[in-house]
Amino acid sequence: MGYSTNFTGELKFTADATAPQLAALKAMMGEDCRDHPEWKAPGLYYVDLELTDDFTGIKWNGAEKTYGLEDIVNLVLRVMREKWPAFGLVGALCAQGEDVEDRWALTMGEDGLAHKVKVALTGKIVTCPHCEQRFALESEQG
Repeated sequence: MGYSTNFTGELKFTADATAPQLAALKAMMGEDCRDHPEWKAPGLYYVDLELTDDFTGIKWNGAEKTYGLEDIVNLVLRVMREKWPAFGLVGALCAQGEDVEDRWALTMGEDGLAHKVKVALTGKIVTCPHCEQRFALESEQG
């Protein structure tokens, strides 16, 4: 059993993707990096991404355990840029781990790469007396 993180949001293409680009992306989605030595991605596992329904970007595929997603996104960028140097992504994915404090964003930087950015919690952290689950209470705006 491992640690789970959920991701919401989408990373959009910086330009309309062509059919060959979409095919190349689709071929990478869900693949195990260890099965592709040509990717030169030691320490990375699954490409837990999928194309969006409208084919304008990529998003998390809902995999039960996802690790190193910012490195996976940068791998996808590197592989795609080998054939299409102008290929890029914009946007962010919001990440929420099992621990309430484990909240961050995968953000596309000005350098064209994905970065992990810590997101500050707002509100008070409380623990349920029955199940001992920790929650963040949102502060009310008046």
